[in-house]
This record gives sequence, C-alpha cells and structure tokens, in this order.
Amino acid sequence: MTRTVLLPSLLALLAACAPKQTPGEGSAPPAVVMHGVRLRSYEGSTLSMTGQAEQATYQRNGDITASQATLHILGKGPPAPQAPPRGTKPPARNKGEQVDVPPVGTMVRAKLMEGNLGTRQMVASGDVEVRSASGMVARTPRATYDGARQAAQGSEGVVVTGPDYRIQADAFSLSFPDERFTFEGSVRTVLGAAP
Repeated sequence: MTRTVLLPSLLALLAACAPKQTPGEGSAPPAVVMHGVRLRSYEGSTLSMTGQAEQATYQRNGDITASQATLHILGKGPPAPQAPPRGTKPPARNKGEQVDVPPVGTMVRAKLMEGNLGTRQMVASGDVEVRSASGMVARTPRATYDGARQAAQGSEGVVVTGPDYRIQADAFSLSFPDERFTFEGSVRTVLGAAP
C-alpha cells in the first residue's frame, strides 16, 4: 500500500510457500491473511514507511488490502536521538525487546487501504485522515496514493484544519515530501482559530 510495500520479505516467502491453485478451481483464495499486522516499507535500505493494520490480505498478483490501517510516511531523515535528561536512566528493557522510534513525517489513517506492491498505487477509503508533522489535519472520504510520486489526490471533498485556519474544497492533491496541498473546485477558507 502506499509506496505500497508491506512486509515484502515475509510476503514473498509466504506466497512462495502457499499451495498453487489448479486452473479449474475458480478464484484463488488470498496467499496470506494476517491479523494484527505491523508494517515496514523500504526504498532500498532506507526505511520509508511504518504502520499497522487490524488485518491485511495479500494476493499472489501483488494486491494488498488492509483494514483499520495507519501508515506513517517518514520524513527525509530519521529524528535525532534524544538523550535522557541528566541524572536519569533510560527505562529498563527486556533483552531482545523491540523499541519503536516515534514516527516523523505524515500519518495516514483509514478504515480500508487497497493497493498493489508492483504498481505502488493505493486507494484509502472510509474516514481517511492525514496528519502532518506541522499540525495540519485533512479529512476526506477517499484518496488515491501514488508511491512513485509520493503524492495523493481526491475528488470527493476535503476539509483541512490547522492551528489558525480551516479549508474546505471539492478536490485536492497533496505532495508528501513538502506537504504541499493544491485545492480545486469550490474552495472555502476560514482564517483564525479553527474549531
């Protein structure tokens, strides 16, 4: 999904181990159905996206469907490590315990995300919410994401709020690297403290 690469190594391994369908068996079941999924996406060796989903299915053709999904599209660089305040110790951890680094960049949440690993295209639908690191929040019923361009667009309306503004528009496009929105159709802007 989304730079639609969810658990590529695991999925490739599981897909290779799945039983093959014979031509007369009708539609094939998904290669993999996962519950409580943690997502990581890489561009080369660089982590570009993290997230989680309540459930995800992977089809042999590269299609992925995730429900109740949240993605964090990471910024250009990792956050600088924060040293604990002087005189304090970091919290004790069990040996081998994985510690999540707080995500930076843009967060996207939706009830349903459908995409394809090969094309790096995704459609998010159902109360789609986009939150930027700068505090901007956008809500729309549906958005399409192009992972190659790192851009999203939608034509079913959008409401964007920030600390001192609110924008409502018929359609939008959003560039994730620079958090640049373009609005189209009927656009209404309210300046001042947003409700």
